[in-house]
Amino acid sequence: MSKFLAMVSLFQGGLLTVCVWLTRGAELTYPSELSASAGTHTLTFTSDVDFGAYGFKTRGINGGVPGPTLRMKPGETLSLTLKNDMMASNNVDCSTTGSEYCEASITNLHTHGLHVSSKGIVDGLAAESDNIFATTAPGGGSTPYAFTIPANHMGGTHWYHPHHHHATALQAGGGLAGVLIVEDPTDYLPTEYSSMPEKIMFVSGHNLQTLQTIATSSQSNLWTTAVADAGTAGLDTLAFMVNGQTGPTLTMNSHTWYRWRMVYAAVEAALVISVSGDATCTMNLIAKDGVYLHSFPRAITKIYLYPGSRADVAVACTCTTYPCTGILGSSTTRRLQKAGGGGAGPGTAAADTANVNLMTISILETSGGVTSTLPTTIVGRPCYLQDLQSLTVPAANTGTINLQGAGRVVQWNGAGTSMTYANTHADGKTAADWPPLTTLQAGGIYEIGIEGANAHPFHLHINPYQITAMPAASYGDGYFAIGDWHDTLMISEMAAGPGLTVRLLTNGFTGKMVVHCHILEHEDEGMMAYIEVGGTEGALYSGASTCYKAAFVSGGTVTTAPSATTGTTGAAASAATTLQAYVAVGLILIAIGSSGL
Repeated sequence: MSKFLAMVSLFQGGLLTVCVWLTRGAELTYPSELSASAGTHTLTFTSDVDFGAYGFKTRGINGGVPGPTLRMKPGETLSLTLKNDMMASNNVDCSTTGSEYCEASITNLHTHGLHVSSKGIVDGLAAESDNIFATTAPGGGSTPYAFTIPANHMGGTHWYHPHHHHATALQAGGGLAGVLIVEDPTDYLPTEYSSMPEKIMFVSGHNLQTLQTIATSSQSNLWTTAVADAGTAGLDTLAFMVNGQTGPTLTMNSHTWYRWRMVYAAVEAALVISVSGDATCTMNLIAKDGVYLHSFPRAITKIYLYPGSRADVAVACTCTTYPCTGILGSSTTRRLQKAGGGGAGPGTAAADTANVNLMTISILETSGGVTSTLPTTIVGRPCYLQDLQSLTVPAANTGTINLQGAGRVVQWNGAGTSMTYANTHADGKTAADWPPLTTLQAGGIYEIGIEGANAHPFHLHINPYQITAMPAASYGDGYFAIGDWHDTLMISEMAAGPGLTVRLLTNGFTGKMVVHCHILEHEDEGMMAYIEVGGTEGALYSGASTCYKAAFVSGGTVTTAPSATTGTTGAAASAATTLQAYVAVGLILIAIGSSGL
């Protein structure tokens, strides 16, 4: 970046904000890409990557922050070798650190958002899948991973990061992360969407004060001088980057729709993003957390991101006078620590929203350009993401998850114990021996009340969930709506207590379905648990509505069955009939143009 001007001002209540006016920074760059179809790839975790211009080292993947972007197609296997070259000297156990932060160099790999098995080598597989209880030792240890997704996996934007308990915040929050994209099948989307130029934005938020406190607690020799180093460099201790760059510039042509694939990786802070300045930008939401909306596009004015969440947004911009610029930023009150300041560290309250400018958007004129109208679209849906709102859930298939911030605990129907080091290692056991909150059955439909998601991002591994009830019909000016799908959800506008209800299908996979708060310091401190999914591997919900069970085929058939009012579970597909899909574009069932027909 050529230069920037920052103004620090005092906010009401003693909070600080930073208003940053950016001149044109370096053009946004993108990490290298690795494709599942190209064979096995190696991800090497190290402890010697520069943390921007801050003057200290951090953890990185294949020499970068973020790591390479991984791409795969439905039905493929993403084969990886995780090589851990992080420093063994950083690896101090919790019994020695005397805190919930420890083992800073033991690692593993979690594919955040994939509908995939949670099992691994201990379960008899040849390689680890999304098993967050697997471990790879520092100093050169390696572990094979094979992530095989179903042939009907929906295309979407996801990410990957380590998930070793008591070290997740320090590792994922310090740079060990990257984007993971599942490609859309051919002809899945109308041309207006599939032809959009794609802009991948891995937005990362790093609270240096928090990470330094965690590093000190874990007796790691990385990040322990981060605050002082930021002061020396004249930089803010709440660092935000896009693709590892501070204040970059994204150049776009006017009157052109772009698909922004946005991933937000942070330990704690949330973002409420909009575009200000001379550019006039129209934003339409397409998908959240890697799942397409049931009907899109949805006009929005702000993008709500909290730790772990993703958004796919169609964006088109114009100028009154060309060229022009806009600022992509988040604005509201937030906590902030300047160099040498105190402030909130581990154990304090939830994901405050940051007040920060992320990057400049530079708009060039498209001569004679006209912004097209995007067609209202309903895509065909894989059966694990079918609309669950009208289905009947058996009374036995209901429960409540409570995210208890004060006790750092996740509970099921009021019962549950914090996953602290002392609790998980009692009687010589480890976190891998921890008992489940409850047991569900594969191929079932379940309804779960969620309490605490107004302050804690509720993340569920393996199976996405659908919002079926909220205290209000929508929040965030329509960004959050009943019927939407998520795997990570926090709605700060929502009142504390009951009122949020979700449904999910436990399709296909047995094993551990991990649930936790995605404020990663909370997770490391014990705010994590898992639900055991028992029954038969591969079992599918038998009450399928119009959806596809196998690979998407353009102009093919979709599976349909009775309305499932009995809540039947299992793999019985014999009652299913087939229905020829309406062929507009593949399995797109409705594609309404600007005429409104």
